[in-house]
Amino acid sequence: MGNNTQIGYQKRIVAFLDVLGFKNFLKEFEEEANKNSSTKNDDEKHFISYGANKFIEVFKDVIRLIASTDCNYYLFSDNICITIDPTTNKELAIDLLFTVSDLFRRFSEMGYFLRGGIDYGWMLDEKDIAMGLPLANAYLIENSVANFPRIIISENYKNFLDEICKFEEVGDNYIFSKENFLVASCEITYLNPFYNVVKTDDKISFFSIYKKAIERGMTENMKMERIYHKFKWLAEEFNRFLDLYLNNIDTIEQEREIYQEEIEEMKSLIIKDYAK
Repeated sequence: MGNNTQIGYQKRIVAFLDVLGFKNFLKEFEEEANKNSSTKNDDEKHFISYGANKFIEVFKDVIRLIASTDCNYYLFSDNICITIDPTTNKELAIDLLFTVSDLFRRFSEMGYFLRGGIDYGWMLDEKDIAMGLPLANAYLIENSVANFPRIIISENYKNFLDEICKFEEVGDNYIFSKENFLVASCEITYLNPFYNVVKTDDKISFFSIYKKAIERGMTENMKMERIYHKFKWLAEEFNRFLDLYLNNIDTIEQEREIYQEEIEEMKSLIIKDYAK
């Protein structure tokens, strides 16, 4: 390199996320911007899409929770890439899980659902450069394996989580349970985004918003078999966790008392009648 500055490989956790069906949203953003165009003078026009700006605003609001010298992030079109350096602060590996889960929830409220992959390994990672096998692997997982609205973690990342969760400080500083946060299905392990309820004060609102978003996704895609079944799968995941959560609420929610009235209301949030 001309200035003799060499970029070294570093250990990184890489999340590569994709927004399902985002091409349709991009078209809507463009159409909205054209409708909102305004001429300030003969040479300058401004085209504003409030939908696109809201999407970016939510992304920045969530990502700031882990934004630091140990985190880089990239948002391009319908893809999101987040890289974490856990070398000096291994707890960032768990922060990433909560952050991705929060992105999943916040975007779902707007009608966007994520799928993706997370890997861990050696890569080149600077402000404007992201290159290496963990990024390639995370992209391949998202593109070829995820299939449904879910975030799959690689064996490398899973092994790293197994290692750091042996540290007592992780248990002291986080409400974290791998058994409930991660779901194993055959050879695949993926993130359970609904586990983020443990960091939410209003449990009823948390599940209610998800229920409405998933039901809306199924209703809007009733005539699109491939997409409908993605939302049906997510509805089944939602029901599975809600049932597990309510049956084990005293264990999962050790930091907060849940009243019987809340439990009864949450029971009513099971998604029904989604068989096509």
